[in-house]
Amino acid sequence: MLDIPKKCYVNKFLPKKIFYEKIAISPSVKEEFTNQVDRITWLYKISPDTIGISKTNNVEEIEVFKLDLKEKIIPKNVIKVITKGVPYKILFLLKYNEEYCYLLKIDDIYNLEWNKDINIDFNAINLEVLYENIAKTIIDKKEDNRNFEIIIEEKRKIDDLNKKISNLRSKIKSEKQFDRKLELNNELNKLLKEMEEINNE
Repeated sequence: MLDIPKKCYVNKFLPKKIFYEKIAISPSVKEEFTNQVDRITWLYKISPDTIGISKTNNVEEIEVFKLDLKEKIIPKNVIKVITKGVPYKILFLLKYNEEYCYLLKIDDIYNLEWNKDINIDFNAINLEVLYENIAKTIIDKKEDNRNFEIIIEEKRKIDDLNKKISNLRSKIKSEKQFDRKLELNNELNKLLKEMEEINNE
């Protein structure tokens, strides 16, 4: 589990309503808060005051929120509401019974596999570098030394391509017309080639 210095420990219960009452959300999303999340706890505050690492304009603090879940899911809409209401970066720890999952929302929501630990190296020159190191661990790019924005943009492209490839494969499987099948297959091959080019860069 997380090995964060004790000075960062907060362990404060956060009522769910403080998030959805301040932000206009649909009744269905409010229902997700009720049905999916049992309890929200502010576990840690990683800031210059608590850890002695300087902030930047992009990252002033990193919060760690624990969400005790009522079912083993990734509550994406809940995550989006929470991150919208908090002006700092947040590392989420999802808990369902004895199982756990770490998650970040960057441009999209990224998570580790369930029950996979994260090791945070606090030897960073500032909180922005620390946050980027956490993010690269979450998206499995820990050894990638390229600019962080480039890494995230590439990750977004790969995720988008994977969705398109998956959708096309489903369409090909269900398509009855042979000519249309060929057209879809050509589209699929183009996407697969694009994915191969990205992976070989």
